[in-house]
Amino acid sequence: MAGENIIDLVPAPGGQLRPTCGGGPANTAVSLARRGIPTALVGAVGGDHFGRQAWRRHIAAGVRRDWLLRTDLPSTLGLAIVHEDGSADYDYWTTGTADFAWDGRPLPKPDPARVDLIHFGSLAAYLEPSARAIEHWVNRARRAVPISFDPNIRLSAMGEHAKVLERTERLVGLATLVRVSERDLAQLYPGTAVEEIARKWLGEGPELVVVTLGDAGSVAFHRNHTTEMTAPPVDVVDSIGAGDAFTSGLIGWLTSAGWMRRDRLPAWGNQAVVAAALRYASQVAAQACTVPGAP
Repeated sequence: MAGENIIDLVPAPGGQLRPTCGGGPANTAVSLARRGIPTALVGAVGGDHFGRQAWRRHIAAGVRRDWLLRTDLPSTLGLAIVHEDGSADYDYWTTGTADFAWDGRPLPKPDPARVDLIHFGSLAAYLEPSARAIEHWVNRARRAVPISFDPNIRLSAMGEHAKVLERTERLVGLATLVRVSERDLAQLYPGTAVEEIARKWLGEGPELVVVTLGDAGSVAFHRNHTTEMTAPPVDVVDSIGAGDAFTSGLIGWLTSAGWMRRDRLPAWGNQAVVAAALRYASQVAAQACTVPGAP
């Protein structure tokens, strides 16, 4: 996993804000490690109380921290605005924070004998200087191992729409697997059908594009098939971290089943394989919706 460790400020009873550890790649790493899948996070944590809290979170979950840099910089903050349906929007404080201080740091060389895949995305893939470092690293690594990409679009922090769209499409072209939400696609391509976008992305390089549709479930697009999956019914507290949980379930199932290897990617053309992965990912995401903040 490669990316940020954001502190989400989540609304709590009495008009209070409850700080919880978040960040898309960090959430995904924690979710995988908690289920016993060996996972390391490439990134940084702040030198403040919040950074120490994020570090302890990774220790408790079993995330490997060989490439997680401890800094003296402050942690990134994200204020979550939770709507009645459980969805959330965010305001971010990112300037000068630990998550994007990647300039000049060494990054691990992917060894296919020890690494199943690299997953990246979210703010660190869009904000400099981390964005440039991650893109160059992923571009080199994709020749050795599969690459998973979750854009996790946050236009309020990522910048001008046209530049975010251009960067997203370039990063999609580096990925083997893309997980994206319907809401993300609506921000990137207003008024364009999900299938049209997914088919366009398939033509740019990925083997599989998976779109999550909230309580409507998910749909996977492959050159050989389109596979739909319903979402388990749950009482939603909020959806913070649900997409990250889905991503962890998707790549975790494919990895544990032995299909997350470059020489086994043809198995993704089997609809039964993809359906099983979607079903498991949907269950993991549904559980995440039953607790406040990222699970």
